[in-house]
Amino acid sequence: LVLAGEGPCRADLGRLIGELGVERRVRLLGDRPDVPLVLSAMDLFVLPSIAEGMSNTVLEAMATGLAVIATRVGGNPELIEDGVTGRLVAPQDPGRLTEAIAGYLEDSHVRVVHGKAARQRVTEQFGLERMCLTYTDLYSRLQPGGPTGGH
Repeated sequence: LVLAGEGPCRADLGRLIGELGVERRVRLLGDRPDVPLVLSAMDLFVLPSIAEGMSNTVLEAMATGLAVIATRVGGNPELIEDGVTGRLVAPQDPGRLTEAIAGYLEDSHVRVVHGKAARQRVTEQFGLERMCLTYTDLYSRLQPGGPTGGH
């Protein structure tokens, strides 16, 4: 298990890792400037948030070609197509989260297929070209005299 990032629970998490005796199986990486490199070494990306906005970390994981398991909060359902690019689970439901993780660990073929679909989705729907077209369309509609831009 690799955990990247920093937060107020790090010390408690470190103690729990020690109490469980899993130090050899868990890595706390802290803040990293090389997130794409870290993601490229992973088999699966899991984001068990209680609350979330539009998660850049989910987009980064999808762009790397990882299947994503995330909680059904905030913008996650807009990003992840459940059963196509990853899995969505209810927040604070460790049983369902565990089932989703185990499912991908047991079936690497589905994990790879979902990862490829995730990369395709993020490229087509959330890439720079798509963003530019969306903004151009929005600005043209808001411009006076535009299609819906008013008077």
